[in-house]
Amino acid sequence: MTRFLPRLAAALACCTALCAAAAEDIDAGILDEGTLRSLEQGGFVIDRTVTHFGGEFLRHFSAEWRQLIGTESFDVAVVERPSARWGSVVYVERNQRAIARVFLYAGRSAVIRPLAEAAARHVAAEALDSEIARQLLRDPDLAGDELR
Repeated sequence: MTRFLPRLAAALACCTALCAAAAEDIDAGILDEGTLRSLEQGGFVIDRTVTHFGGEFLRHFSAEWRQLIGTESFDVAVVERPSARWGSVVYVERNQRAIARVFLYAGRSAVIRPLAEAAARHVAAEALDSEIARQLLRDPDLAGDELR
């Protein structure tokens, strides 16, 4: 245990020095708000799959999702509910609302890629449509998530 203490102290000193240098850069204006915003990565695809088929669906879905224009700022979750008898049901959710539902049947892995790509295009269209509707339609009696 005592041999790890010098390494831990060196690592803490290094982290402290890096944090101090970053704070000085921000104070000096080298890292301004615009630079920090450009460093942020938007649009997460959250993996909540369980099986191999669900993971394959997620890989194809996220590859198609990243290629679509306008999806950089939307976060989605891919949720899988497997069943030993029927295969899996995969939901693609945005803001805790299921936008797409896909059935993955056991033993039919050849159809996963086209289903995932079609689901990505459908979810992107729905997300863009809801964002446009949110921007155009403003009703004081409705909350933002009530407009569908």
